[in-house]
Formats: sequence, C-alpha cells, structure tokens
Amino acid sequence: MKSIREPTGIAPERIDGRQKVLGEVRFTTDFSWPGMTHAKILRSPVPHARIRSIDASRARALRGVLAVVTGADIATMPDPFYGVGIRDQPVLAIDKVRYVGDMVAAVVAEDEATAFRALELIEVEYAELPALMTIADALSEGAPDIFEGPSPGEALPVGAGAQSLKEPSRNVLYEFRYARGDLESAMRYADHVFTDTFTFSRIHHYHLEPYVNVARADADSIEIWSCNQDPFILRNDLSRMFGFPLHNVRIHTAMIGGGFGAKSYCKMEPLVVFLARQVRRPVRLCLTMDEAFLTLSKHAAILTLKTAVTADGRLIAREADIKLDGGAYSDASVSTTIKTGYRIPGPYKWVAVSTIASAVRTNTVPGGSFRGFGGTQASFASESQIDMIARRLSLDPLEFRRNNMLAPGEPYAPGDSALDSDFKAGLSRVAHLIGYGASPKKRGRGIGLSVGLKDGGGTGNQALAEIKVSDAGEIMIRAAAVEIGQGVGTVLGTIAAEILDRPMTAVRYGEIDTDHTPLDTGTHVSFATAVTGRAIEQAAIDVRNQILEFAAERLDCDHAELVLSDWNILRGNESFPLQKMLRDYYGPVGTEFIGRGRMKIAYDAAAPLGSQNYFWMPCWSAAEVNVDEETGKVTVLKLVVGADAGRAFNLPACHGQLEGAALQAFGQSLFEELIYDGPAPANADPMTYRVPLVTDLPGQFESFIEEQGMGPGPGGAKGLGEAGMLGIAAAIANAVEDAVGARVLQLPITPERVMAALTAQQTAAQPGS
Repeated sequence: MKSIREPTGIAPERIDGRQKVLGEVRFTTDFSWPGMTHAKILRSPVPHARIRSIDASRARALRGVLAVVTGADIATMPDPFYGVGIRDQPVLAIDKVRYVGDMVAAVVAEDEATAFRALELIEVEYAELPALMTIADALSEGAPDIFEGPSPGEALPVGAGAQSLKEPSRNVLYEFRYARGDLESAMRYADHVFTDTFTFSRIHHYHLEPYVNVARADADSIEIWSCNQDPFILRNDLSRMFGFPLHNVRIHTAMIGGGFGAKSYCKMEPLVVFLARQVRRPVRLCLTMDEAFLTLSKHAAILTLKTAVTADGRLIAREADIKLDGGAYSDASVSTTIKTGYRIPGPYKWVAVSTIASAVRTNTVPGGSFRGFGGTQASFASESQIDMIARRLSLDPLEFRRNNMLAPGEPYAPGDSALDSDFKAGLSRVAHLIGYGASPKKRGRGIGLSVGLKDGGGTGNQALAEIKVSDAGEIMIRAAAVEIGQGVGTVLGTIAAEILDRPMTAVRYGEIDTDHTPLDTGTHVSFATAVTGRAIEQAAIDVRNQILEFAAERLDCDHAELVLSDWNILRGNESFPLQKMLRDYYGPVGTEFIGRGRMKIAYDAAAPLGSQNYFWMPCWSAAEVNVDEETGKVTVLKLVVGADAGRAFNLPACHGQLEGAALQAFGQSLFEELIYDGPAPANADPMTYRVPLVTDLPGQFESFIEEQGMGPGPGGAKGLGEAGMLGIAAAIANAVEDAVGARVLQLPITPERVMAALTAQQTAAQPGS
C-alpha cells in the first residue's frame, strides 16, 4: 500500500493513540453498573405476519427473569415509533411483524444466560401473510400493504425544483422528485439517447463493536450510555417517545468501535430505556454480530438512467428512475433517497435533469445510513454509464469526462453552492498514477476510471463548541463530534492548538455528555472537520481574544499591540509569562478562560435541498484489472484513489480514512452481498458473509490527498471520510469492460456475472441477433 505524501500536511500524534494502542479505551461495551441486569430480544422467524398471541408466562416464571415486555406494553408509551422524518418503526412489533429479525419481545434477567433461556420459553402464534421480498414483489399489482395506514411523521422539506412525498402509493415509503431545465426539448436536441439499468447490492456494515447500550431510569429522568453517533438527535427522540423534558434525558457517548452509518439515529435505545424503567435497575442490551445483520443494511437499488448526448460527446440531459429497497422500516431511507436522487447527475454540466427516486418497502432488513449515504449508489450507476456512452461513441472515457466536467466556482445546480474542488485536476492525477494510455492494450487486461461525487456537511446542520483553557495553558475541548475511529479529537485539537499556539500535549478532548457538551446535529455527512471545526475555531479565537484583552488591561496598552506565543504575551521585544500574570491577578487558584463557538449552515428555500450544500467531496478512482475469460474471475492488479481534503490537518489520518473507505467499496464491488434466496437472508452471520481477505486485496494500492484549499472549513479544509467509497465500484466495472468488452451491470462483480456478461456479448455479436 502506497500513500503519496504531500509536504503541507502535518501529523500530530493522535490524542487517543496511546490509549488505543495500550487497550485502555473504554467503549460502551465495557461499561457496567452495580446491580446491572441484562436484556435479550426475541425476533420474528417469519417475514410478514400478524401476531395472534404471545404467551410469556413460562419465561416470566423462570428464576432470574425480572421482566418480559411485548408490543402490547410498548403501545402504552406516549410515542412508541421512531425513524428519520417518517416514524414507522415500533420499539417492539405491535400486532404485526414485517421481516425476519423484527423485534417481538424482550427479556430482562439477572444475567445473559438466563435471558437467553427465557427467550426459548416465549410462545408466539403468527398468522402469516404474503412476503414481499423484492421491489418488484412490493410494487406488483395486488400486493398486500406492508403498512395498512399512514405512518407518523412527515416527509423531509426540500427547496426549489424538488418535491418530497410521504407514502405516495402502496408500499412506497417515500418519493423524491427533482427537475431542472426542459427535459423534453433537450432530449429532442440530442443525437443519441442511451438507457441503461444498474443493480446495486445490499451489504452489511460489518462493524466490530456490537450495538450496545446501558440505561438507567427513574420516574423523572433517563440516563443512557450508548454507541450512537448522534447523541443530541437521540436525546430528542427519547424525549419525544417518553414524554420527558429534554434536560431530563442524558446521553453519554464513548468512543465507538466502528459504525459506518449503522450507529446513526435511533436503534434499540428506546427499548433499553423502557426496560430500565420497568425493572428500576440498570439494563444492558448488547447485540450479537448475527443480530447486527438483522438490524440495518445498506440500501439495495435499481437505477435506470436515460441520458442524451450529442454526436461529438456533449452531455445534454439525464432522466433517472431510482428505486431503493428500504426494507421493512423507514430508518434513514427518506434522506438517503433524497441524496441518491440529487447526486445522480454527477460532476457534469447538463441542460436538463429529471429524477424520480423512491424508497420501496419490502419484508427485508431495513435500509439505512451507510458511509457514502446514497452517493455510492448514484456514483456507481452514473460513472458506469458515462464510460459506456464514451465507448459507444468511440470517445476516450477520460477526455469525455474532462470535456463535460463542472469547473471550480460553477454551481452544481441552480440555487446550490459552487464546486469547491478542481475535479479535472484530480482526474488527471489518478489517470497518470494508474498509467492510463501508457501501454498498448492487451486482451484480458483493462483500466477503468471513475469520478465519484458527494455533498458534505448536511442540510442546515449546526455545531456548537466550548473551549476551556487553564492558567497553565491546558486546553479542554468540548464538542459533540463523536470519535468513531476518524481521529476527530486530534483534528479539532489541532485547530485549537494552532490558534492558541499550544502543543498537542496540552490538549484534551472531553467526553460527550449531553448535560455538559455543547449541541451538534450528529457525526455524519463528513461533518466534523468543516462544521464542528468552524465552531472550534470561533471558540479558540474567543479564548485568545479574552487572553489578549486581559493582558492589555494589565499592561495598560491596546490588545492589538500584543501577541500570544507559547503561553507568553509578546509586546514588541518584551515577553511576559502568561501564567504568572494570571496568578498575580487571580491568586494561587488561578482562573480559566472559556470560549464558545457556533456554526450553522443556513436554510435556503432557493436551494433544491432547502439549504446550499456546504462543500463537495470528490473521489477520483482508477483500477487496473485482469479478467480470466475461462472462469470470470476478476483480479484487481492496481487500485488508485484520491480525494480533496482542502487542507489536511493530519495527513496520515486522511490517507487512512480514504484507504479504509476505498477497501470497503472494493469489498462491495467484488464480494459482499447480503443475499435473500427466501424469506430470510442466507448469509446473515460473520462466518458466511463474504468480505475481502488479505489475499484478495489489490496487488498495488495507492492513495493521494489533494489540498486544494477551497473548502469552507478552517484553512480551506473540508471532510473526506466518505470519499473513498464513491468511485471504486464503477472504476472496477469500467476496467472489466475495457479488458474484455463485456459490461457487468450488477454488484458485486462475481465470476458468474462476468461469465453471463461475456455470454451476452458473444450472443449479441452473432449474425441476426
């Protein structure tokens, strides 16, 4: 693995590095309380059924069992449903189950073994209903309703040119529509119109840390230790669901051992709180890895693109029909659908665009947040078709992209922000590194390019931050950006340390506790560096200003004459130790300076999504492959991926984020798929679910980080944590076609699908076909 190093990035030691290396970090799974009890969940073995009866009498009689809870108990909550926008998922199934794995009952016992035994004693009678396992099943004529009536909640608001529709038709959870330009006229103007359909696979997040929560509660308050990466969103949900004032709900978030989107938004936290309120003791619920497979997945999708182009290769119009498999419940399907539909044009210029994207309910594991959040689905389809069109027109795919690409400063869409990356520059760099066009073509060997695109920062998001600095110059940062492996504490600490001219050894990143930590809207959409970073920057400047004002008063001068340097006050050639100045004035206890910052992305009705996108995240990808035409096996010989950090506060961490995301995408491209060949997933466990092995990895793997300096964060920075996911699948698919002339339209690109594509190619080449 080769990381191409640029000179400008710095590499401070991670402030949590020593703890992690020594195994001293406490994750949520490590928390325990005196008298703590343990919960386990009974799950549905059938995909779609009414619950006729539940007999838990034998389970309740088992020694060591403290409580058994069912949907009938949950129904007494002020609001027993959760989901993003549309709230359709009950804490436990009420009257009906909607997929294999749906939560039916929960047991609290003195220990986990007793809780597991009690689950076996619960008897449930089901009246099975027809199972709708695919998008086609759910949309077929005469298909039963997975939900009989309207769900609580609302469609998320959007802006100019867009529509947001809640439950518009049977088994359609949500529909997003967006249009700009005159599509019909643009299609007529074109010399060619190409229509292609792509199928995107369902995959699991495969995070190593399990879903785990510990809760305790009394009549008036809730306290929970959670691995959730959105503590303030979770606080709002629990407040609403239990009818408690916000400040009677307290969330603690420790470091998270991997999530990749799976730990966004509500999951089983309301259930743990409900159980703690039932038994009046702390309750711990820790899911197994098998259960994690039945909790959330990445959305499978079918994407049909109709793209118009002139004979000389100018893109004119794109019409998209996108169907995401939302599974049984909403979770984050609404926002994922919006993002997939809006990103489908890619980083190109268009006369007209029209998108209809929908989330379809099926009797499968719910789809939700996954690193890339709709950008991966959109980029796979868009960048695959871009390559296909270039080849059909006998145009070079690299030049075809360059000639149609948006330039920095051009708006992505009317009313939206301008691109803040030079997409062409990164494309040229990745093409050079892969050796594009450098060698004569050889049958079975191919090179593919791809340019992924994702917006970052979120719609109308905000972050608050607080910095406390002691008289000795020790810095405590408080912000709600959750450490999920990306090194957020180190990045935010670097921003503060630079402004206050302190070493990183003086910086501490505070634990997240909603009673004390300033609010933000969650650790997602590659949010922290650009958005929370701005709030940290403001807070640090606030502290510095307070220090200089204090020193100016003590020295009887204007603060503009002073400089803060290495915890000394400089005035011309004079230097005054700051701690001594503070102790002389405040006494031996000293004092603290407290600075605050706030960053809010403004809402804007003129923007298609209701807010201009804060920054843009490119993923420049290239793959060189070998295809064995006798077996269909694809071997990736070399993989190159690049992203734009704007400014890299920690260059090795940027490479780590980019490379980790790229290898996740590599897994989906060739191996990973949560397979349904019946009512239950066939490989929903870590033993049978196929992820890449070390022996599967590319022979050569390079990454590069651009620091183009156009981002909105401190120093021109922006996020890149999701970037590496975006372009890999299309680059590999494009390389396969370059190698053998056959196009695989469905992920993962398995040997069987390659052989099917080769057979289809041979059939199409026969006379009269």
